[in-house]
Amino acid sequence: MVSLRDSHFPPTQWTAVVGPCQSAADDASRLAALETLCRNYWYPLYAFTRRSGTEHSEAEDLTQGFFHYLLKRDLLAGADQRLGKLRTFLLTAFQRCIRDIRTRERALKRGGGVEVFALDMEGGEERYAREADDGLSPAQLYDRGWALSVLDAALLVLRRQEEAAGRGAQFIQLEPFINPAATADTGYPEAAAGLGLTEEAARKAVSRLRKKFRVCLRGCIASTLHDPQEALVDDEVTALKAALRPPGH
Repeated sequence: MVSLRDSHFPPTQWTAVVGPCQSAADDASRLAALETLCRNYWYPLYAFTRRSGTEHSEAEDLTQGFFHYLLKRDLLAGADQRLGKLRTFLLTAFQRCIRDIRTRERALKRGGGVEVFALDMEGGEERYAREADDGLSPAQLYDRGWALSVLDAALLVLRRQEEAAGRGAQFIQLEPFINPAATADTGYPEAAAGLGLTEEAARKAVSRLRKKFRVCLRGCIASTLHDPQEALVDDEVTALKAALRPPGH
């Protein structure tokens, strides 16, 4: 079994982002970890507030302002890691942030003129428009967006591994066969021909990638848990699958 603390994965995002800072270096490291986290997982929060009835421009303001809110209020230092799930912590804090902004601190939008870092949210509204008729509640859409973001993070880890091994072109061709959220436009014969492989060789390559992807996925999930025990990762995998299931299934 491959350890969830495999060297291919970064330090646990949960422990890197929350908890008290003991020095300026700690603070800089936490900001860097937070920036990476936000760039990976801003969309689920944006989709949550859009589905809650917020207009596009305000949803962008709230999402951008939220990360400044975390730092300004030093909520990260006081976060209860026993909650265990970064996914749960972020949504709870985001809901509190929205209430605070709307009642007392509207100037906080986009950092109230103090930019911690700028999120590139281009394409967010187009992505949300494709989900507008799915019938999901704001919380369900958040969970689905989170699940897709975790999948993207795992695929990126795997892609970098394959590129480092000189198999980047093969990965691009075969990625639709391993991505649970994608549908391959072609079948195995076409993919094999494009790679100069036999169909059997292409299927074996996909099987190999799927096994590696499962390891990458579990590693990315573990990085969002305070205590990434196998059983807890299993629970999050189950939750991820449920979030990706079509409504009504």
